[in-house]
Amino acid sequence: MDFQDLVDTPQKIKTLAGTLVFLVAFPIYFEALPSLIDDDSSGGGSPGLSGSLLVSFEESTTSLSETVTLSDGESHDSFFDVNEDSGLSIGYVELQVSCNDNDEVGPGFTDSVDGVSDLSGVEGIDDQSAEGACSGGGNGGFSIRWDVTTGYTGDGFTEEEMDENEIREMWNDGGNGRGAWIATITATIETTPTPIGGFLDSNEEFEITWTVVFYELIIEAADG
Repeated sequence: MDFQDLVDTPQKIKTLAGTLVFLVAFPIYFEALPSLIDDDSSGGGSPGLSGSLLVSFEESTTSLSETVTLSDGESHDSFFDVNEDSGLSIGYVELQVSCNDNDEVGPGFTDSVDGVSDLSGVEGIDDQSAEGACSGGGNGGFSIRWDVTTGYTGDGFTEEEMDENEIREMWNDGGNGRGAWIATITATIETTPTPIGGFLDSNEEFEITWTVVFYELIIEAADG
């Protein structure tokens, strides 16, 4: 069969032309395919909103409170489970221990409390400790705060430089903060040498409150 036999009818001419186009286009396509894949995998997608952007945080709060009475040197372990799988991020977790030593008079006999955390079951968060006197004014005790999202305040702002994707990369908890938050509270009771009015202070009441603040990041165009 010679070339003339391949082109002696219009149908054969169309078939030959289609074959030639395929033979030329097929290797070109597969030569370009790796570069197309690299562009997609290197973050070549849309950056989302850009320009002047309004950034805000829609918060929700979960708290757990308990009250314990402790004697001198006595300790109590407090537990707080934080598990969030609805897509919200954790802004911060706070532990507040309150006490009010108003049953003794004179300096040197004010009860106090200290606390130390055990966050071995929580991802990405360091332990802290604190202490405080149980002042009779009602503001005694201590508080500890852990910023799970670095620098989180909950305050909105206007962003001019970063695009939406960059903002979302910055404002998230990185999956940290979930698990069992534990703190050990220990009381120090300062007792007068002799009873006052027949009463001898031997213990103190402590109110323990855990609070976690979740947030949803909201980004809108400032001119929208």
